[in-house]
Amino acid sequence: MVNERDTLMRAARRQLGDHIAPVHRLDRPTSGCLLLSLDRGAIPRLQAALAIGEKRYVAFVRGHAPDPSEVRIERPMKDDGGVERSAITLIRPIATSREPRCSLLLARPLTGRYHQVRRHCRDLNHPVIGDSKHGDTRVNRWWREHYGLPRLGLHCLSLRLEPEGMEPIDVSCPLPRDLAEVFRRLPWWADALAAVPQLHRDATEPG
Repeated sequence: MVNERDTLMRAARRQLGDHIAPVHRLDRPTSGCLLLSLDRGAIPRLQAALAIGEKRYVAFVRGHAPDPSEVRIERPMKDDGGVERSAITLIRPIATSREPRCSLLLARPLTGRYHQVRRHCRDLNHPVIGDSKHGDTRVNRWWREHYGLPRLGLHCLSLRLEPEGMEPIDVSCPLPRDLAEVFRRLPWWADALAAVPQLHRDATEPG
């Protein structure tokens, strides 16, 4: 985690030039896939494709979620201007334990509202661990003290989109080391790997 604003974009511009620009955004404490473009003219096409493409997040949440069925959360959210917009997320538990009481969810947002995955997990009574705004302060503190979790338990695992007139984009991002180290200590880690094999490749592995 960092305190300086736009550190990623500053680093990208140092390496690739000032013409690079983000296609979308992640909440600052969220890790994972972030799509950038070297061609500003292509950004509208990329954004349109991303809006109907597939975004997958893994959310490390409070509570035991034994039912593996996918649920659809459809609760409007207000935009920056205070106007309510449709917000839809598909959420499926992929691993869970009673002790410690926590679960790993696979979330697929069908819209792109501010803090959407975090707020919809909270609406399921499974707030993301480490979420200081929508989560549980007492639970967050317990995970810091007992497991050393230093951050929000939310990671954008993959993006898949087919921009008009461009090659399809299908990318994934390994789990960062800090999350992977916590997950490996939990009794459901093998279940999570079986459900989502991409989790096996993390930041501690080369390539």
